[in-house]
Amino acid sequence: MEQRPLDWDRLRVFQAVAETGSISAAATQLGVSPAKVSRDVEELEYSLGQKLFSRSTRGMDLTPIGGAVLKSAQSMADSARAIATYVKDAADAGLPRKVSIATHDGIATYWLARHLPAFHLANPGIEIILKVVQETPSVAGGDADISIQYEAPTSPNVFSKQLGWIHYILYAAPAYLDSHGVPETMFDLGKHRFLLYSGYNKQKELWEPKTPAWVEVIGHAVQSNSGAVILETCASGGGIALLPTYVSEFEQRLQPLTHIRPLAAIRFWLTYTEQVRNSPLYEPIIAWLRECFDSASHPCFRETYVPPTPLEAGV
Repeated sequence: MEQRPLDWDRLRVFQAVAETGSISAAATQLGVSPAKVSRDVEELEYSLGQKLFSRSTRGMDLTPIGGAVLKSAQSMADSARAIATYVKDAADAGLPRKVSIATHDGIATYWLARHLPAFHLANPGIEIILKVVQETPSVAGGDADISIQYEAPTSPNVFSKQLGWIHYILYAAPAYLDSHGVPETMFDLGKHRFLLYSGYNKQKELWEPKTPAWVEVIGHAVQSNSGAVILETCASGGGIALLPTYVSEFEQRLQPLTHIRPLAAIRFWLTYTEQVRNSPLYEPIIAWLRECFDSASHPCFRETYVPPTPLEAGV
């Protein structure tokens, strides 16, 4: 069958049918009649010379060729959005711009927030919306423009780069250790007040072998889903906590128990869509985030554990 030139609007209609699973749902989404949607799909199939759907009582099921066409159509849609964003950014070059970043409690509160003033000195026209999330954010789903997350994304239209590693060790306030003694091993913590951040549930396969079971059975003096609660309780002498080693770069009130090896280490990724990747608006934000977690400047983010050096009071 002779192929005719593709109609981009019909590809958009095809994508809507493929993603919604039915003619009627696609028509509602696009604001047109079901008859027009059906006609556009048939014309697209005719122009390609291939069946893109198999019709059944369940709805519209993609054929193997239809699945391949959908991926291309989605990529084209992403490119179209990127072009629109680029043009809008160019038109709004002199106006304040907003960029949303989603990440987890500790990274947002104790790392990115401390680096934001320097970013705004260099980029005064960009407003950062920093979202703290409990679960892994989805940039493809619109949770944020950019995310820093503990799970590698699986969406084919999302770009990601591993930023580094976070190592978790035990910390306590010197006053607490003076009163209760220093544990020799992790198993001595049964004699101490242990503070647990309940958000530690990612990449358990990378933890030390006995750590997950040990965390489950040991008693907890305090348990919270807020890293700020755990850190402040620990710094106030409330017990011993498992905290990321980057804490030592800013927290003078805590003593790292470096004689006990790290109990866990997890990877984290910088994630964003192709639209963000192709827009000049986001270039300074991406560069800043990579600099924030640069392992040459901040050894705590290296894959190989680097024992932290406690900050001296007054430094």
